[in-house]
Amino acid sequence: MDDIYPILEVIDQPGQKVLATIVRVQGSAYKREGSSMLFCEDGKQFGMLTAGCLETDLTIKAQEVFIKQEAKMFHYNLADEDDMSWGQGNGCNGTIDILLEPVSEKLTEDFFVVKRSLDNCKPVIMLKKLDELGEYLFIEEEGDPFGNWSGDIPKIAFTSKSGIIPGTDSLYQHTYQPRPRLIVFGAGPDAKPLVHLAAETGFLVTVCDWREEFCQKKYFPKAEQLLLGFPKKLLKQISFSPYDYVVIMTHHYERDQEILKEVLNEHIKYLGVLGPRERTKRLLKNENVPTWIYSPMGKNIGAKGPEEIAVSIVAQLIEVWRKPVHERVQLLWTIPE
Repeated sequence: MDDIYPILEVIDQPGQKVLATIVRVQGSAYKREGSSMLFCEDGKQFGMLTAGCLETDLTIKAQEVFIKQEAKMFHYNLADEDDMSWGQGNGCNGTIDILLEPVSEKLTEDFFVVKRSLDNCKPVIMLKKLDELGEYLFIEEEGDPFGNWSGDIPKIAFTSKSGIIPGTDSLYQHTYQPRPRLIVFGAGPDAKPLVHLAAETGFLVTVCDWREEFCQKKYFPKAEQLLLGFPKKLLKQISFSPYDYVVIMTHHYERDQEILKEVLNEHIKYLGVLGPRERTKRLLKNENVPTWIYSPMGKNIGAKGPEEIAVSIVAQLIEVWRKPVHERVQLLWTIPE
């Protein structure tokens, strides 16, 4: 998931902070453009940009930014296998540019607005000038752009692809997507590892069931929300969004059928049904199963048992989440020339 989520949770904590952002990658690297990390004055760190390869060096460089309170760009050559280029051989066969910038009071306030938009399931585009470090802009689908920006605002396409905008060499773009929510219908024993793993991966998880003996916090400590009730009641409590993932796994034929019938009409990102495709066809009263329904859900890795099946399902959820949408050409903001 997007690194910004844990950062937004701590951005208002006392003390100075430095935000590190990968703005350019050429070749291979552990993480790509848009990845972020937060360095705090008290030594705490949130997020990770590499598998521990650069973090020690970045910590030292962050101290420089703490002192001077000026944004700086750093270039790393990960292709070198010796320790002469920047202090540690890596051999990842790529180069990476990382922007370190002090988190000002203004940026903190702007991140509050970003968090509010993401919580309301609205994506936000971020722009950064790399030739005038410290200038940035946030653009929402609705509302006026905000940030610390001088000059004209370029035409920006709605995209999830991060990096230097084509045709420029100094304008970086990243789209913050709302955190995905996984709604699990069914609180049986096999839902426990799925909920745990999905939450660890970054999904906000809601567990729904009518059986109070199953649907309890002690069984799903990492769930964001537990909803208790029969399908008709549950579905009235849920407002679905295009960023929602739904899995149906109550193991109760009539309940599954009732849930599936209603969820079919919702505009969501993912709908998966546990069990063979023939069962799902029967749930649909022998109508053909739409190709966009994942049935059986999960990646075909030969999984056996609840834990392995959970791995296969979460792998599929991540695959759907990571599918590029940069082909979309909807313009969020255009400023007259």
